[in-house]
Amino acid sequence: MAVTDESIYFKMLRERRLMRQQIASLERQLREAEERLNCYSTNQSTIPPIPMTAQIQEWMFEYGLPWEVFYCYDHKRWVDELDNSFPYFCDNRCPKCRQKG
Repeated sequence: MAVTDESIYFKMLRERRLMRQQIASLERQLREAEERLNCYSTNQSTIPPIPMTAQIQEWMFEYGLPWEVFYCYDHKRWVDELDNSFPYFCDNRCPKCRQKG
């Protein structure tokens, strides 16, 4: 089967459409990420001071909250369990906080 200019044209047209859809999807993801960063009107850094665990990322996504909620500033650690009444009441404590009593 001979390759014609017409078949190449339609193949390129299809690829162009797929690429534009992919670009639109990436632009939407970027816009959503920027909106999430801009909605936190605090003086805190938007980058956590220590590597984030998968559990923290899951809680952030599930509850729509920033990382600061799950970070213990006293001990510079992540909270490893949530309060029973979270998110209505937040007294999350890291393992060192719980050891202190």
